[in-house]
Amino acid sequence: MEKIILSVIIPVYNVGEYLSECIESVLSYPNTEIILVDDGSTDDSGRICNSYARKNVFVIHKQNSGLSDARNTGLNIAKGKYVFCVDADDYIINMKSIIDIVSEIDCEVLLFDGMGDNYYTHRGLHENVHYTGIGCIEAQLKKCGDYPTTVWLGIYKREYLLKNGFYFQKNLLHEDELWTQKVLINASDVLYIPEKLYFYRQRENSITDKTGKKNISDLTYIFGELFEYTDNKLIKANIAKRYLHSIVKFRAWKYPDLKIDKRKIFCSARGFDKFRALILLINTKLYCTLSEKLK
Repeated sequence: MEKIILSVIIPVYNVGEYLSECIESVLSYPNTEIILVDDGSTDDSGRICNSYARKNVFVIHKQNSGLSDARNTGLNIAKGKYVFCVDADDYIINMKSIIDIVSEIDCEVLLFDGMGDNYYTHRGLHENVHYTGIGCIEAQLKKCGDYPTTVWLGIYKREYLLKNGFYFQKNLLHEDELWTQKVLINASDVLYIPEKLYFYRQRENSITDKTGKKNISDLTYIFGELFEYTDNKLIKANIAKRYLHSIVKFRAWKYPDLKIDKRKIFCSARGFDKFRALILLINTKLYCTLSEKLK
């Protein structure tokens, strides 16, 4: 029996229109298993999953419980040295390149780039350099002031994830924002390959694109957790920046009972963000209104 190098975990929920393209992009490669977790789909996604069931393609049908639980289900049964979480409405541009690379390396996290705008590019990182997770984040922040926190722009050593209990928190939107940063902050060995290997399909009806209280309340929780998770001032400044952006994007002023840690944002912010945080301290609605007018 061939040794499994890479486990590809694909949570599936009502993505029948895109699912086959996603599966085909990772299918038929050696030393790889594909885990399709049908999270209670009500369209033909479950049937499509079943049509691909074969050696090294495993299909799990479960009651709907969200993206995080579906990923955790896949992580628990994965057998590969590394795991790769792929969203079912996206696809991989060059799976062969990924397999070739993970067959030769040994690290805790392997990062690469995605198609699209610069946010999906790890600017500031260099090939063949072994970074710590903190060093990896700092290099990107010093280069461009930001870094991507999407789970699907990385491949992770399964042993490292399980040893540290890195599971996705259930019932949480924007779960990548919390999970990826914790995984990186703790990592001692991170590699980067400067290739665009992932195609992210941004859909208008994506739940994380909708304004609503759950979006901002979950992000408020996430940023609060991250503030407590690291003492690194550069990373905390970036958390404050993300917090400030989310308050405007999801119109936090509409929810007066929302608990926003304004003082922690102000204390962590740097540069112009410090001024933005000062306005937020004065009044949330004023901050949102001024930010929208200055776009």
